[in-house]
Amino acid sequence: MHYKITKGLDMHLSGNATGIVLDVQPSSDYHIRPTDFRWLTPKLLVQAGDTVEIGAPLFCDKQDERIVIVSPVTGTVKEIIRGEKRVIEEVTIARDVSAPTETNIHFDMPTTGDDIRELLLKNGLWPCLRQRPYSTIPNPDIRPKSVFIPCFDSNPLAPDFRILMRGKEDNFRHGIRMLQKAADHAPIHLCMKEGIDNQLFESIEDVQQHYFSGTHPAGNVGTHIHFVDPLAKDEVVWFIHPQEVARIGRFFAEHILQFGKTAALTGPEIKRTGYFNTLYGADLSTLLSGNLRQGNVRVVSGSVLSGRQCQDVPLLGFYEQQITVIAEGGKREFLGWLLPGVKKWSLSHTFLAWLTPKRTYRVDTSLHGGRRAFMMTNVYDKVFPLDLMPLEILKACEIKDIEKMEALGIYEVDSEEFALCELVCPSKKECQRIVEDALFELQIQTNNEKKSSLT
Repeated sequence: MHYKITKGLDMHLSGNATGIVLDVQPSSDYHIRPTDFRWLTPKLLVQAGDTVEIGAPLFCDKQDERIVIVSPVTGTVKEIIRGEKRVIEEVTIARDVSAPTETNIHFDMPTTGDDIRELLLKNGLWPCLRQRPYSTIPNPDIRPKSVFIPCFDSNPLAPDFRILMRGKEDNFRHGIRMLQKAADHAPIHLCMKEGIDNQLFESIEDVQQHYFSGTHPAGNVGTHIHFVDPLAKDEVVWFIHPQEVARIGRFFAEHILQFGKTAALTGPEIKRTGYFNTLYGADLSTLLSGNLRQGNVRVVSGSVLSGRQCQDVPLLGFYEQQITVIAEGGKREFLGWLLPGVKKWSLSHTFLAWLTPKRTYRVDTSLHGGRRAFMMTNVYDKVFPLDLMPLEILKACEIKDIEKMEALGIYEVDSEEFALCELVCPSKKECQRIVEDALFELQIQTNNEKKSSLT
């Protein structure tokens, strides 16, 4: 089935990834951070000085100790970094450079969904899956009503999935079969971009195929779920990136555990863009060294709309497929908005750049305005394609009105659905943070209600 997204926005930035493969020097240190996994409360399972192998548990979720985050390399735990109240912020591993980056795991081939789930949990592959609502690691005891695999990304400078999946086709097919069993044969939805070569995804059998076209967020999994299989309260769907499906497929087909992935290096401040192969947690400083147009830049793991800033070490997040580099803002501009602005991007016709819609832009992190109270405009509706009321949802989220949030359809959205709203917001509101904080409160209340019903 074909869905055309008419409300949205494509932000044309310079620095799209070329087809070349970039050389990356192997990292000596690997940084594993609990913050990559939303709301996971880590319980440390190693200490500084411990020797670990690929797949060795580093920490688990205190709420469900079956969910473990494992080491992507063989080496020695170099440091445990803690923050306020001794919260674990990072486990740093010094890699043994003589050891391989993958390992063989011996197990009997699973025959049931329970067996597959147990192996995924034991070997640290369960976190490859996430669930809606909340975009958290799924509860292994709850079966989804469906599984979504987004087969393209519409974010600015998003990588080409055909390049990301090159050489992983057979593993992807096997991974689909394993997921079908793990999800107790819930429907699997492959959501593809209309009008491009989707040969790999179209060749998959026993799945439901959907095509999306139009502007961003046509590639967001939240958009796919809303139009294909909307969520109601107490319902759960899983979603997973195709590269993670291939990782699971290789694990079961070849008994090999590895945490490598292909990602894109993009952004206006990159001299030489392209694709690179890396391991989760690797320090990517050598990838950026000598490849920046200037020194005052912001490195983002993910897209410029919903990615996360790399504070000290440039790292690729567990779920991210691209690194984006843009200039830091904050500089005062002579005459500001009084100038014609032929090189300034804007949603409105404030600047003359709207006369050249295909132009690409070099943006920075400046807000171009101050924060203020919500302004009653329809600007959100222009970039929000879901059949919901974004302004009303944001207002309910900001005051944590749970009943109103549920009535307005909060279970169908997540923070990334409001990335464009944040971009065009005349009030400069942190829309994504507002929604994420509200979802956290909603999850706590839902869990408390479940515990009360059990007692």
